[in-house]
Amino acid sequence: MSDTSRQPRTAALAALSGQTIEYYDFVLYGTAAALVLGDLFFPSGDPVASKVAAFATFAIGFLCRPVGGILFGHFGDRLGRKNTLVVTLLLMGGATTLIGALPTYAAVGVWAPIMLLVLRLLQGIALGGEWGGATLLAVEHAPKSRRALYGSIPQLGSPAGLLLSTVVLLLAGLLPDEAFRTWGWRVPFLFSAVLLVVGLVIRLRVEESPDFTAARTPEPGTRGTQGERIPLVRVLKAAPRAVVFGMMAALLSSGGYYLINTYTVSYVVDQLGLSSSVGLVGQVVNAVVQAALVLFVGQWGTTRSPRILIAVSAVLMAGWAFPLYALMQVGAPMAIWFGLAVATVFQTGVWALLPTLLSSQFPVRVRYTGISLCFQGATAIGGFSPLVATLVSSRTGGNPWAVATLLAAVALIAGIGAFGLRATWSDSSESEPADASVTP
Repeated sequence: MSDTSRQPRTAALAALSGQTIEYYDFVLYGTAAALVLGDLFFPSGDPVASKVAAFATFAIGFLCRPVGGILFGHFGDRLGRKNTLVVTLLLMGGATTLIGALPTYAAVGVWAPIMLLVLRLLQGIALGGEWGGATLLAVEHAPKSRRALYGSIPQLGSPAGLLLSTVVLLLAGLLPDEAFRTWGWRVPFLFSAVLLVVGLVIRLRVEESPDFTAARTPEPGTRGTQGERIPLVRVLKAAPRAVVFGMMAALLSSGGYYLINTYTVSYVVDQLGLSSSVGLVGQVVNAVVQAALVLFVGQWGTTRSPRILIAVSAVLMAGWAFPLYALMQVGAPMAIWFGLAVATVFQTGVWALLPTLLSSQFPVRVRYTGISLCFQGATAIGGFSPLVATLVSSRTGGNPWAVATLLAAVALIAGIGAFGLRATWSDSSESEPADASVTP
């Protein structure tokens, strides 16, 4: 097999490895915020206030993701996908490793939450630039008729990162409580340094995207061979509809994801009085279900419309929100895990196909910026879902239907957004959709 023929697979592997590390880092913080960071970095006489403060730093990282998407999207559209992705990986892995070495509030006072916040902001900026570039690396290397499948491969990084971070936390949780709170929680963060080295070795082997390379050829009216001078301006002027509906379509993959995963850990402890291990095992169940389905959904998207599949999955998720919380109220771990598993099936129907659907909305020269703006704009909103759910639950006396309504609303917005997007590829260099067999 020639090196050229291997490149689609190499690119998909490079994207997957980086995404796994990025999501390990990001999900690890969210889970740790639910379990321990509030008391260690934001001590308060009110446990709810400490948890809200920890979730607030979790949400603030999401506010930086659009900034990272715009920043790295700019360089990714002008200078290339590969080198940009090396920088995002270094930034994310470095910030996460340093979190594991931070002194707590008891040691340095107010400087502890300040340093934690700075590193959290760096995490958000890095992940903001990572997702768009990694998915494009896979999609743009893929054969046109298999873009949906190859685009789904990097999405395996989410369940892989979730599974890895949860397992590491579960192992650390086997320590006595005092040891876990003193030093055990740091080990998963420090382990990110090992993952970073592995990811860099893999990512440095991949070639630049052939679509980007071809697009560097000057067109009449453009300056030089580095694409649009300011990709963000062209995206906002030429494709505002795609940006708005794309953000809506991606909302279930941020707000819904963190309601189903991160918030659940807090909910089973605070509202149901169960062990945190029940929520953590639920995360493992979610990761396994999603990992098992991502490629299946991606393959399905090569013969069906990703737009319609995403819309239907989102509507089904909205319908499942209330049965999900009814099962959680039973209080039995098996009922909780079953409800979460079904929710993850519907969420995966959206997650696996987002790269292909969003990529299809923008031409190559501004594609990195366009899809990053859609996805990271959605995460800037959806990242506050655990915080909003915590406040809603607190103010309604732990009423589960209030949180279920929030999840259903997020899912319906995503369904409307997906249905409002184009069904074919928007690229001046292509005269037909990526796969002529795809039905609108």
